[in-house]
Order: sequence, then C-alpha cells, then structure tokens
Amino acid sequence: MYTPKQQEGQNLLDPNYIVGFVDGEGCFSVGCSRRPDIKSGYDIRAAFEIEMVIDDKSILEKIHETLEKPGHIYTYEFKRYPRWKPHCKLKVSSMKGLTEIIIPFFKKYRLQSKKRKSFEIFCKIVKMISEKKHLKISYAKKIVAMRNKMNPTGKGNRKYHLVQWGSRSAGNPLATPNRKKIGPDRYV
Repeated sequence: MYTPKQQEGQNLLDPNYIVGFVDGEGCFSVGCSRRPDIKSGYDIRAAFEIEMVIDDKSILEKIHETLEKPGHIYTYEFKRYPRWKPHCKLKVSSMKGLTEIIIPFFKKYRLQSKKRKSFEIFCKIVKMISEKKHLKISYAKKIVAMRNKMNPTGKGNRKYHLVQWGSRSAGNPLATPNRKKIGPDRYV
C-alpha cells in the first residue's frame, strides 16, 4: 500500500475513506456455480466487488488506483431495463489480488459496520480456497455453510441449500424441484 507521503503526490484516497466507502457499497461474496467437470459438481469462487452507477466511475477508479489496481473495472448496461443507468463495477476475484491486496488492506484498516463479520468469514473461505480445500465435498459444504452466515437474509442463502453435492450431473442450484410456478405467489 502507499504511504501517506506517496498518497499526497499521487492524488490517492485516504485508506479510511475507502473503508467507509466499502462499508456502505462494497461486497465480499462467495459464489457457487455448477461445474460437471469438478468432483464436487460445483465451482466455488470468492470475490470483492464495488458496483455503482456510471456517473461515479471516477471514484471507483481512484479506489482502484489507491489499492494498487487489483482486479478490473467493468462497465455495462442493462438492455433489459432501458430506464436504468449504465453501471460500473470494480471486481477482484483472483486469489493473488484477494490474498495479497484486498485482505491485508482490510485487516490493516478495519471495517466498522456489520460487514466486518462478513469479511472475517470471507478471509477464512479465501484461505480454504487458496489451499484447494474447496475441491473436496466435505470442505465445499463447510464453505457454503460459512458463506450463508455472511448474509443470512440474502438471496444466495436461499439458493445454495439446494446444491446436490458430488453429482456431476446435478441441476442448477437455482432450480426449485417439485414446485410449480403459479401466479403472483410464484411457488407453492
């Protein structure tokens, strides 16, 4: 990370500003996607993200620069929702970026909100993934259980209880077996 003197010379952000910003807008996430070529049947990945409307892309670029440019900044439009403004996202999903930049930064400059608990769990999961433990079904189950504690009311908690571990032909974790879509109640 940059020292305060280096920050002054390069117009970089104060680390405490970044911490406050991430407390409000950041996300430490762990995803699980179907992969028939993997023994457990699912691929588990960790990522750090900040997503904003395109109007605020410059602040996202300053955060990226201050953090020494881990990951990438993406811009995208929602063609399905023409009224929505285009968005930009800073995403760090490489193990190197997470273990060498993001995690040390937030360990040095601590989060203040409830996101701190999510971050602590995220660190444990990233360690397990970097040690390749997530490739074993028993550890993959532990990771998903830990991940569900990061945001227990979030949508991911609802979908990952359906994962069929060890089934290379397992269905999508978003599928809802034995339920039919009916009217506004969606599922009965």
